[in-house]
Amino acid sequence: MATPRRLLVPLLLTVVALLGTAVPVAAREDPAVVTTDLGAVRGVVTDGGRAFLGVPFAAPPVGALRWRPPGPAAPWPGVRDATRAAGPCAQPARPLLGTSESTNEDCLYLNVHTPPGGGTGRPVLVWFHGGSFVSGSAAHYDPSRLARAGDMVVVTANYRLGAFGYLAHPGLGAEAPDTGSGNYGLMDQQAALRWVRDNAAAFGGDPGRVTIGGQSSGGLSVCDHLVSPLSRGLFARALVQSAPCRVAARPLARAESTGTGFATGAGCLGSAPAVVACLRAKSAADLLKVPVTGAAPWWPVSGTPVLPVPPGDAIPAGNYATVPVLTGNTLDEGTIGSVMVESSGVSLNAVTYPLVLTALFGTDGPRIAARYPASRYGGDHRLAFAAAFGDYLVACPARETAQWFAAMTPGRVFGYEFADRNAPVLYASPPGFPLGAYHGSEIPYLFDYRGTGAEVHLDPAQTRLAEAMTAAWARFAGGADPAPGTWPPVTTGPYRPLSLAPDAIAPRTGFEAGHQCDFWATVPPPTSQGPTAIDLTLPPLRTGDRR
Repeated sequence: MATPRRLLVPLLLTVVALLGTAVPVAAREDPAVVTTDLGAVRGVVTDGGRAFLGVPFAAPPVGALRWRPPGPAAPWPGVRDATRAAGPCAQPARPLLGTSESTNEDCLYLNVHTPPGGGTGRPVLVWFHGGSFVSGSAAHYDPSRLARAGDMVVVTANYRLGAFGYLAHPGLGAEAPDTGSGNYGLMDQQAALRWVRDNAAAFGGDPGRVTIGGQSSGGLSVCDHLVSPLSRGLFARALVQSAPCRVAARPLARAESTGTGFATGAGCLGSAPAVVACLRAKSAADLLKVPVTGAAPWWPVSGTPVLPVPPGDAIPAGNYATVPVLTGNTLDEGTIGSVMVESSGVSLNAVTYPLVLTALFGTDGPRIAARYPASRYGGDHRLAFAAAFGDYLVACPARETAQWFAAMTPGRVFGYEFADRNAPVLYASPPGFPLGAYHGSEIPYLFDYRGTGAEVHLDPAQTRLAEAMTAAWARFAGGADPAPGTWPPVTTGPYRPLSLAPDAIAPRTGFEAGHQCDFWATVPPPTSQGPTAIDLTLPPLRTGDRR
């Protein structure tokens, strides 16, 4: 019997509804749209993968929320545009890096990159940028190559910088006894990690397979997360690049002294509440103009609920998240230190070289000058200083950091030394100065880097090195050894990190001798209270010595 036409449409609708679950998801879903716990976002889809840019992970820390722990971001209706990255957090211009001043405080946004196609359960890498805790931006790092190489989700996140991220003051500590003051940037990163925990699955990631990573101050942040009780359970692996954990925090008393001096310089006096109110009333532009002195004035703060014990004490004692770690340094970490000295107006030569070493190292200066004579470096005092400073500040402490980890997690720690002395130059360095494998030189081999505006071109051998590095980093983040059979794990014996150079990848021999680590063991070790190549501040030399 024929079906009455008046019943045909309802019947067809019923059939479609019943068959709906059989319609392929890809046929009815837009891959550019993902629903987070706060609302839907529309990103960019290309043959190279998907990118969701400028996604809020915390409330804008402006007005009364300046110098407070990050609050929850507000949900939004409809579909939010996520095709453009957010601007950088407030920071001064840094001519050496080619970066401009920013007065933007509404900056707590992150970017999510995924490989092409669908899929679930992928590993996740969360990357924290470097910049001495005073500059940088998540938008400088395009991790599309890493995402494709590792079939993983990569997240880059902004966090508050400088005084906005690391101001410690008794008045601020009194407002928030549960967290204390001085670690707002670190708490921003923790908020980003909680966002990843809650939203990774929506982008095809596994919240139980999160690796945190960073270079320079981003790597120091990772050291802090390994120790912070508020970061526990938010990650399963760690990448620590050019970041000796010994210098990853400054003590609360020193941080508050710096903060009090900063408030005075800003013209904020009186009781602690009055000082805080005065500082919050200042514009970002005015706060960026307040002078600060001393090495590393803006640095994470230990002795607070966020970071009770400095990593330099907690890690060797085993009081940290004992996860697998990939860590290392570049061969010529100290060349950027020479550039910073000369950019301060001091030309490194036979007269100034010993004076600079004495200014930085006190009574150890003369014997350091004797140990690193310019004659050993072709008569170039800039290279002599670079060798001494890089060995002291990063290379030997990087070995120390790796062996701290290896003592607690044998077989699960991997060290490297990036050694391409012809790497593309990212800094506005003096023409003709051989930076070599400088601090940060490995970055363009892992990311498409846009931080300084420098043109980055890799030759065929460098491209092969970049492919090997992205594959190794991706394997590690995915839960495997970075290069099985060719990359031995770190032991507590002689340090043999994997040397990474174009068409020359092999375990490094003679690391300790090459960087004179036995000598540096007789010099007081670096701390965030002393000189740091990442944020070098020189005491004034005598008039006439700047030549």
